[in-house]
Amino acid sequence: MKTLLAMSFAAVLQLSPAAHGQENGAANKPWVAMAQLTRNGATGGAAVYLGSGLVLTAAHLVDPGADMGVILAGAKLPAKVLKQGVYEDIDLSLLMVDQTKLAHALPAVQLCSVPPWPGDPVIVIDAANATRSRIAAPALLSSWLRYRFSTLIVDVATTGNSGSGVFDPENKCLLGIMSRKFTVSSPNGPKDIAKYFVPVQLIQSFMQMAEIPRE
Repeated sequence: MKTLLAMSFAAVLQLSPAAHGQENGAANKPWVAMAQLTRNGATGGAAVYLGSGLVLTAAHLVDPGADMGVILAGAKLPAKVLKQGVYEDIDLSLLMVDQTKLAHALPAVQLCSVPPWPGDPVIVIDAANATRSRIAAPALLSSWLRYRFSTLIVDVATTGNSGSGVFDPENKCLLGIMSRKFTVSSPNGPKDIAKYFVPVQLIQSFMQMAEIPRE
């Protein structure tokens, strides 16, 4: 098993530009922690550690009836499903772990306040890798899909899969959670054209309705 936290931190720090006026120590401080799901003991997809023991991922990766857990900062922790979405509606799941079981405090991820625009750069981070991409225009999809799946990235083969976090590298905040990819027919066979991520606006409303235990 790879040291997931260290790899995620290293990748983010290499890709993220330092803000003007920051001192070296602040610029190099880790700002995101990624996790890997486990289900009945088997490893699964990626998840984003939000802080305060909260972990966010795609709903279709989680089975509330299973023995769910996460691997976070090298620790294998049992996880409680606080709120479960539906793949065809809001593909999100919010879990909680006992943060006191972590060897050290991890950074809390901030939710972005401004949605992205086509062409904006993003970093997509899964349990082991961070990859640059950019926001795609909804026009890539057929007209009946554009309204429902308007938040897309263009790089399909080289970016993280379901549950990966989509981050704004400039403001160091979470833009969304990777959900699915879209494929079209071409003369050379099926062609992947875009990946959809659940946007931050839906994440905010989803979490507002969750019953999050108070510390």
